[in-house]
Amino acid sequence: MIHSEFPIEQLAQLASSVFQIGFARQVMSMLSTSDLVAYEATHGGLYIRAQNEETLARPVALLRDLYREELVLQPLRIRYMSLGNRPYEPLMLLRVRVPPRYRETVRDDLLEREALLLEEHVRSSVSVLRAEAPLRRLLGYGADLATLTDRQALYWIWLDRYVPMNTSPGGQAA
Repeated sequence: MIHSEFPIEQLAQLASSVFQIGFARQVMSMLSTSDLVAYEATHGGLYIRAQNEETLARPVALLRDLYREELVLQPLRIRYMSLGNRPYEPLMLLRVRVPPRYRETVRDDLLEREALLLEEHVRSSVSVLRAEAPLRRLLGYGADLATLTDRQALYWIWLDRYVPMNTSPGGQAA
């Protein structure tokens, strides 16, 4: 299954199982399907693919609750595409709603993440920033944003499109 609408994935395995595909099939029968996440049972374990990091966190949290220290999670991987021998990376849209006192800090952080700011709206009670950025630069964004804004920000991230890359994706590629 390709699932190009799910640009991020994580492999879950059971430490005590020799047959990872059996573990993966068992887990798939317990997890609910949705338009936001997909599962694939493989001989290596269960691939969880999602629209963004936050969506991926829900089934991972459930698996942690069920299997505790027996659960082995491989690092998050970004799902790149190859078209005509050229790599393409997921470009995400994001919207951040934050109290005005944090606007500059959030704006500067987005620019450091190679984001292109599309819109900024500033009112007396709220600032809204809209941007696009490569997914590779947004991993961990939720936790970083919470730290930058004392947990005062709300944000949404979703896949917009895949864009050509000038270099190979390297280590976090799927």
